[in-house]
Amino acid sequence: MIRILIRRRINEAKWLLAACSIAMVWFCWLRVWLVSRLDTGRFKEILDLLPSDWQRYTPVDFAWLITYEGRISLAYDELVVVGCVSLWSIARGSDCVSGELGRGTLEMLLAQPLSRRAVMLSQAGVTVAGVAVLSFCAWFGTWCGIQTMSAKQMISPSIQLPFPLPFVGSEIPIPFGEPEVVYVPMVDLVDPMLFIPASVNLFTFGLMLAGFSTLMSSWDRYRWRTIGIVVGVYMLQIVLKLFGMSADELYWLKFLSAFTAYEPESLVQIAHQFPEYAWSLSVRDDEGVWQAYGPLSLYSVLASIGLACYGLALKIFSTRDLPAPL
Repeated sequence: MIRILIRRRINEAKWLLAACSIAMVWFCWLRVWLVSRLDTGRFKEILDLLPSDWQRYTPVDFAWLITYEGRISLAYDELVVVGCVSLWSIARGSDCVSGELGRGTLEMLLAQPLSRRAVMLSQAGVTVAGVAVLSFCAWFGTWCGIQTMSAKQMISPSIQLPFPLPFVGSEIPIPFGEPEVVYVPMVDLVDPMLFIPASVNLFTFGLMLAGFSTLMSSWDRYRWRTIGIVVGVYMLQIVLKLFGMSADELYWLKFLSAFTAYEPESLVQIAHQFPEYAWSLSVRDDEGVWQAYGPLSLYSVLASIGLACYGLALKIFSTRDLPAPL
């Protein structure tokens, strides 16, 4: 009976999952293509035009953001990637109880030899598995882009000297020469494994959203109201994080937003520059002084919220009185 229930959950969600998965792979591949088209020097010129105050709105330095790794990592913070995971998590989480009640199918399910625990866990299992699939698709799209693209680079002409000169070296650039355009395979410039921490961060972000959506659905009877509450809290969390980043005196607001723990760019930077801390709770300097929260800390915050919401949702659903169908 459990197998039939799980198959039903999969059939209900397969088209949404397929659409979101295709969008994730396509967009992350396209992001690598866009990065490969823009020379690093040209991108640096663009960043130099931005006001210095804009640095506070990104968790990484502009100097690292110029690199190929930095520009590709921005894909995990784009609207398409975050939006697909959010759409899946909220849609499937809100359908767990209030969606079934609204359609009048929950009573038929519970009339079968199924416990309320089985009904909720089957939905939660398919939802979390879908979040994992979407997170993998984001990384897979990045991997495909790195494997298939070549980066455009502008090489300024220079004169090679037979022997190095003091303060000059063995190469003298020609300032008025026409730069040469060369294409270098992206796989020679970027390691796709560096983006696994960003994908894991995306998974824990989706787990948190799915858990919270299921919690709101567990006590409600109308799915539209459940979605409204979740989206309202979602927007509030974004506003708190933005205000916390905008001014030093409002920095404390960041700690009121769970979205503060979603920083895929900083995790890629840690994996790139400090690989020994890629799976640590904290990042420390050479003297052992704490510098920043490590990837495991961010994963733990988001995953703990998601699992706690699932546990509380299961308790509420197991003890509540279900309203009569309208």
